[in-house]
Amino acid sequence: MTRLCENGRTTFVILDEDPLYTDADISRICARHEVPEALRGRLWRRLEAAGRAFLDRRRLQTQPSKLARIRQDLRLGKQLADQLGALTPEAGQAASDRGSVALNRCHLSALREGERRVGAGHGPGARLDEVRETLDWLSEVYDAALEACVRSGEDAGDVWRADLTEFFTRTLARPWTGDGEASGERFLADCRAPLERGEAVDAPPITALNLAAGG
Repeated sequence: MTRLCENGRTTFVILDEDPLYTDADISRICARHEVPEALRGRLWRRLEAAGRAFLDRRRLQTQPSKLARIRQDLRLGKQLADQLGALTPEAGQAASDRGSVALNRCHLSALREGERRVGAGHGPGARLDEVRETLDWLSEVYDAALEACVRSGEDAGDVWRADLTEFFTRTLARPWTGDGEASGERFLADCRAPLERGEAVDAPPITALNLAAGG
């Protein structure tokens, strides 16, 4: 995801994934709406975060049958995460060699031998003492994902609009309308354009076969 880094007067954005907005997109929005350079990085971070949430919510606004399959897969994923969590050591349990109802000492010995053979130090969650916490987090992610599917009727555009409206009126301290111009609406339209462009690229091409199927 996007992270905003600030050090004195220097503000820049680190993108951990391919950005939804190009540098040219941000420059165009900043120029058209006179966004100060000091707020450029903050705007980029807000647009990336709000844009990804918008696209994910909109993709969940799909056919009920498809959502039902997604919920079924999510429930299975949560069940597996919970089962794995019950069969991994709690923090300190592997080192202390103390068994439990779910994990006896032979189970712990086998896991420790497996850790030695695989090798540790491959990043967060790569050690036995960290796995339980990671799986608990994963289970919570599945719970939240299931809730997101249940609440898929929530209008993605309304949530995105509220987030960017707050940035325009509070962070930029701009009036939504003024001198007969809907400056706020123009700001939202310019911010929305790169998202629509990205969705159009991902959409299947319109062919004669598609048109025939639709008719």
